[in-house]
Amino acid sequence: MRTSGLIHAELLSALTALRHTDLFAVSDSGLPVPVGVPVIDLGISYGFPRFEPVLDLILREVTVEAAWGSRDVADQNPEAAALLTDRLRAELIDHDDFKRHIGHCRFVVRTGEAQPYANVLLRAGVPWL
Repeated sequence: MRTSGLIHAELLSALTALRHTDLFAVSDSGLPVPVGVPVIDLGISYGFPRFEPVLDLILREVTVEAAWGSRDVADQNPEAAALLTDRLRAELIDHDDFKRHIGHCRFVVRTGEAQPYANVLLRAGVPWL
């Protein structure tokens, strides 16, 4: 039995199955996800769990080589914008383009985040030793 970090079995299984260049996303509670893309729904209520702590836990489990967010985050959610651009060096793209890329994800992790544009598209990397 795990003693720290993520304990959500479905999420751990999905993260473990990622291969180099696979796309996945961590989203707020409102991101539209195309039919056919699996959603690992962690949302319990609006605002819980928040986007940032879920993302932090995921980033401890997986190597990420690239990240993208919606350009609208800069005006609509400065806290999430700082997280995406400062910590992940995410490229901010047009929101409609961002949503189109969600259709190529292996899965989306839905949080209960109630602030707009708290979404990130991630590309799995390789943990070279």
